Amino acid sequence: MGLTPGIALAVLAAALLHASWNALIRGAGDKRLYTLLLHAFSAALGAAGLLFTGLPAPASWPYLALSAVIHSAYIMLLIRAYEGGQLATSYTLMRGLPPLIVGLLSGPVLGEALGPEGAAGIALISCGVIGIGFASGLTLARIATHPSTHAAVLNALAISTYTLVDGQGARLAGNPLAYVFFLSLLEPIGVLLAGLRRDASALRRYSLDHWRLGLVGAMAAMLAYATVLWAMTRAPVAVVAALRESSVIFAVLIGALWFKEGRLQSGILAGTIVMAGVFLLRH
Repeated sequence: MGLTPGIALAVLAAALLHASWNALIRGAGDKRLYTLLLHAFSAALGAAGLLFTGLPAPASWPYLALSAVIHSAYIMLLIRAYEGGQLATSYTLMRGLPPLIVGLLSGPVLGEALGPEGAAGIALISCGVIGIGFASGLTLARIATHPSTHAAVLNALAISTYTLVDGQGARLAGNPLAYVFFLSLLEPIGVLLAGLRRDASALRRYSLDHWRLGLVGAMAAMLAYATVLWAMTRAPVAVVAALRESSVIFAVLIGALWFKEGRLQSGILAGTIVMAGVFLLRH
């Protein structure tokens, strides 16, 4: 398996979609209710999709169950990471650490040892991604003391874990799209039940006013992850996971141009380091 130009372009498109739906959460007035709404639509779309694809192969079901639990924690940590956190700083921590972790573990866990260029490419991408965060206002003091960055670091561990789980699960599923549909159905159940128990009436009212944005976010998130898992069935998991984090380049552009978070030039410089890492992954 190798990273062909077609796979690379597909993952870059998924990266743009990923940054976009994260930006919708960052820009939402009530991040918790919007995240619940987005994942309610994801569950509905997943259930509808399974009618066309059927269930994935039973060999993938244990991976789906484990991934659903990890993703539930991911959803809650995502909300916390964006409460009081800038898009660029929270997003870069969540996306900059996983390539290093997945790269280190993909050999012993998946049997996919990285060559020197692949390892260097992943290291450059991680450094560039985290560098974007520092260029956008992230500091060591903030990492140590701010609750949003604590949640972002914990989420990086969750992302690394579900990436390894889903990379293997999608390969066993027979149909990566069926795997994503089933995961989208299972993933939000616990979080949605907790949210409905807490304030079902608030979520219903919020849904009436914001259902369009919820549907758009759910479609973007599902398509982005389906593309990434499809790529992982055709290229090494660590390489695809690292390339996916080029989404941070899009996130810093959105953060600077949409949310006026500043430091665009420094972010672009760090983005150049990310692209150098992407170049190494292709060779």
